[in-house]
Amino acid sequence: MSCSQKCIEAARKYLLWCANEHVEFRIPELKSIASMFNIPIKWIDKPKEDPYVIVEMMCEADARKLMSRSLLVRSCYELWGEGSTETELHSNVRSFPAEFMKPHLAPDKTFKVRVEAFNKTLKIADKLAKIEALEYLPFEGHVDLKNADTCLHYIEYYGLDPNSIPTTPYKMFVGRWVAEGQRELIGRFSLKTRNYIGSTSMDAQLAFIMTNLAQVQSGEVVADPFVGTGSILVSAAYWGGHVWGWDIDFLTLHARTKPTRHSQKKRLSCESIASNLEQYGLERHYLDVTVMDNAKPVWRAVPFIDAIITDPPYGIRESTERVGSLKVSRPSSYNQDDTTNTNTNTNTNTTTNTTTNTTTNTTTTNTNTTTTTNTNTTTTTTNTTTTTTTTTTTPHTTYSSSNHYPSKVSYSLSHVFCDLLNFAAIHLTIGGRLVFWLPVFREDYHDGMIPSHPCLELMYNCEQVLTVHSSRRLITLRKIRHPTGEETAIGQVADLTAKFRERFFQASLMTKYERQAIKSQFPRDKRGQGLGYRLEEAKNQTQMVRMDVAAKCEDSVIALCEATTRHKEEINILNNVNTVSVAMCEISTLGNDNNVKPIETNMTTECVTQDDSACCRHESSATRNNTLTSLSTGNQVIHKADKNTEGELNARVDL
Repeated sequence: MSCSQKCIEAARKYLLWCANEHVEFRIPELKSIASMFNIPIKWIDKPKEDPYVIVEMMCEADARKLMSRSLLVRSCYELWGEGSTETELHSNVRSFPAEFMKPHLAPDKTFKVRVEAFNKTLKIADKLAKIEALEYLPFEGHVDLKNADTCLHYIEYYGLDPNSIPTTPYKMFVGRWVAEGQRELIGRFSLKTRNYIGSTSMDAQLAFIMTNLAQVQSGEVVADPFVGTGSILVSAAYWGGHVWGWDIDFLTLHARTKPTRHSQKKRLSCESIASNLEQYGLERHYLDVTVMDNAKPVWRAVPFIDAIITDPPYGIRESTERVGSLKVSRPSSYNQDDTTNTNTNTNTNTTTNTTTNTTTNTTTTNTNTTTTTNTNTTTTTTNTTTTTTTTTTTPHTTYSSSNHYPSKVSYSLSHVFCDLLNFAAIHLTIGGRLVFWLPVFREDYHDGMIPSHPCLELMYNCEQVLTVHSSRRLITLRKIRHPTGEETAIGQVADLTAKFRERFFQASLMTKYERQAIKSQFPRDKRGQGLGYRLEEAKNQTQMVRMDVAAKCEDSVIALCEATTRHKEEINILNNVNTVSVAMCEISTLGNDNNVKPIETNMTTECVTQDDSACCRHESSATRNNTLTSLSTGNQVIHKADKNTEGELNARVDL
């Protein structure tokens, strides 16, 4: 019976409970798998961070196909009801169509109910109470807690923050278990038990995610241009692909590098890329690996590869190299005969000088030639010596490609990605995918820096945070047409990745406060995820906070300036009042001693603090030695005093 015959007219909702890691890879993986199996999916609820996704599919067979490849989905449930409160939840469960429910609650079907909570541990009594609340469901079969035919799950979601768990859950779900994801492959293909690994071996989970994004299927040809220890080949071979690859590092391909395991001091003779596939019974999918430079591919320019999955070296743990030389090229006339210097002298014995480590076999033939000349009746006899030399040179002086190891030069990341995209545009089949990692600095990254090619379409761009300052992005491209003319890749990553190694180690020298400043701009949750929407929100919030702080600071500065001005004015007024009061007292005392008429008591402070009184404090010392300050209040006049009394008064006024 076909899937279309099994499908019911109305589509059903399915709850996909996802793993709480690699959040940005979740939706791209599901979309790639659905596209590979031609599964129509309607996205009902697709939260950016919450560990669940609600989709709508036509039949249960499609859900099982989806779970047969997914690494980031733990389980799939047929959703019977959801809600933010228990009342809403049970109301939705009661309204679930009975024709969908009864086949799984029939008398011949055993069942069990399981209660789970995300980010909270429930007590057994609470679990039993929640199970009892589902007593309205028409269960007719027997309970089987080990091998039940129908597994009903009651799931509560309490958010992601373990330090702030709410009293009631944010969301509650009730659904029938349909299928499990492929999470068990993570432990089965773990690098801890892998036969041959290196310093840059790809994590098993990420390798399987890459193969899902590349849509690897049985019988397809999968290539890795930077194969290394072949971790990606193992994952691709598990899905049935015929795998092969190449790398410029001879020692890595032949397992002659230094062991990377802590307790291992020497490589075993059985370690190799082929042994990794034999370890999992996948040797029949292994084609071969080749020592080759990706900058100079030797393959014919025909499309024959279905998927290219690779992780180019970043220059951190493994160097980026290509075949080349910085030396001046040898002249074209250079040949093996130049290694032997032979001097042949006429009329003498032949002498042959050979270089070190050279064996020379010489055969000499002497021919006597007689020449008779009639002039002056002179006879000349010439002895000519013909020498044949056969030279055999030892291997280390032979300039032959069969045993010559070419020199290598630095291979910038911008050229790495341009060559990779050009190779994919030529050798990928139509619809084939290129999946690779792109290292970036988070504060410098923007979408325009992704390398592109006219024949390749960008499908997905997912971020994995590595450190506070750097991350890598998993780029997925799909070939849409064959190249025409001189179309080449556009590598906008030159400024960002050309000196990634230098910038990486410079950033590692940042101080504690510099790291904290970057963390505030690029929040990184405890699962190590780089969430693009979080970065945008953080930038917006940071900008708003800075604007608010700047506005508040500006208001505070203005208020402080105004208060300071008022305070200075008040101080000046008080100083003037005190000065005049002291002067009045002194003059009054002097007036009494020298029979000077005192100032009347009705003189006001305002009259005393006029400009005349202020000016008398700033007169020159010569003027103050001859005159007393005149303080006018109506008709009152202060007369002159003697010189000694005036000097004492001026000193007190200055104080």
